[in-house]
Amino acid sequence: MKKNFYWNVLGCGLAAAMMMGCEKAEEVNPDFSSELSKNLLADNCYSINFEEYSAANPEDLPFIDHLTTPFGTVRVKNTKRSIDGVYSDVNVARIYDANNPTGDDGHDLGKAKALGKMLIANEFTAQDIADNPDGTYDPTGTGSSIRIAGPNDNAWGATMELDFRGIEGVVTLQSIDVVDVDATPLEDKSFVRLVLAGGGTVDFPLTPYEEEGSIQTVDLKGTKNVEKLILVLDGEGNVGSGAIDNIVFCTEVTPTTPPATGGCTRTQGYWKTHANSKNQKKYDNTWNNYYNESFFSSGYTFYSILTEQPRGNAYFILAHQYVAATLNMAAGAGMSGEALDAYNEATELFGQYGPDQLTKNKELHEKFTSLGTVLDKYNNGIIGPGHCDE
Repeated sequence: MKKNFYWNVLGCGLAAAMMMGCEKAEEVNPDFSSELSKNLLADNCYSINFEEYSAANPEDLPFIDHLTTPFGTVRVKNTKRSIDGVYSDVNVARIYDANNPTGDDGHDLGKAKALGKMLIANEFTAQDIADNPDGTYDPTGTGSSIRIAGPNDNAWGATMELDFRGIEGVVTLQSIDVVDVDATPLEDKSFVRLVLAGGGTVDFPLTPYEEEGSIQTVDLKGTKNVEKLILVLDGEGNVGSGAIDNIVFCTEVTPTTPPATGGCTRTQGYWKTHANSKNQKKYDNTWNNYYNESFFSSGYTFYSILTEQPRGNAYFILAHQYVAATLNMAAGAGMSGEALDAYNEATELFGQYGPDQLTKNKELHEKFTSLGTVLDKYNNGIIGPGHCDE
């Protein structure tokens, strides 16, 4: 994992009447830099730290809707509130790099360099950026010009939801790092909520800090039977911004494959013929969390787009390989290197473009086709952990 902020929770206390957040974590000692990629912990625990996402240009950091772990898939959905107090249902979960600040967040999120990559609720949607990729805005009204394409946390309130129901076994939440809960403006209505199996909830208030970019590690007290983690960013008036990182959870299930290289892959043909739950001889239960899941904003589901004939449309060519790759990872296949880069780039492109936007754009058509070729190699076992024995 990155810096072991999580061990700071051992010194956190529990108030008599309510559970409280921890004090601000100390800055990272540079000696821990070699530990950044070690997010599979002992005792069947895992730290979600977002370091697998990379981009030479931070504007290329993706919007995401799920995370792959050795124990299964965590679904992600972040929503934002408008300056008028209205929440949108559009998923704006996006990766932010504190070491390459974008938007107007250099003064706050950019100070949390010890964390590296983190998760935010982006101010602009993927569609906003696709419609105006070179657009700019002036967040302070002082004439400054900031590009909308770069990751930038929404300033007027947000929710961040991680759904652990795709994880095998009983999930126990240990801790989470929350970045930049401010005392000015006052974001004192911010909290972490754990939704438990059966419908109960446990809330953990967050502490506002005067120092921008402050990191607080919240001890989640080893809460068991967790289905969802929800962060609410809110305060006096329509304010609330920040980021999360290092979400540490445990399960009693031992991973059968390491997250980076283990497992094996199957082709899109396999997944297409193993999606019918009425035919148990061919059904693969990896489909449980994906069969009716919307495929971005295409109007298709993960299953229905797999049955659509491409007829030369590179959107569908890439979509077929992307669906297969997603299911392969959910089934335990590792992904790294060229395949992971292609997958992340495809995720970003699907967040920006629909099936009808490629027909007259040769360059975009070639990009989708190229990424589809890489993921086809991954699914066929030419690159990656190798093809499964049928």
